[in-house]
Amino acid sequence: MDAVLLKFTRVMKKGTVFYLFEGFENVKSRWELPCEYLSGPHFAAWNGILLYSEGSAVKTLLPDSIISENEYMGLMKLIDLGKKRLSEIQSKREI
Repeated sequence: MDAVLLKFTRVMKKGTVFYLFEGFENVKSRWELPCEYLSGPHFAAWNGILLYSEGSAVKTLLPDSIISENEYMGLMKLIDLGKKRLSEIQSKREI
């Protein structure tokens, strides 16, 4: 799989840090981003939209959306968790 890149720009608004979501690169289908099972934390891409959840409500992130620093950090944790899970799944398939 090619490297997948989520593109964010850090912006300041009235002294507070936010993150502007610009989109993603190298994503050909909705399952190419690492994804957890839908009953727990997960994220996926679909038609230029990033979908993610910590296990309750699903949030959508469109290009040019701005999210808080806390929400950005939570999303990065979900992504790290998804990458770890994807690695585990891939190693089981190679056995």
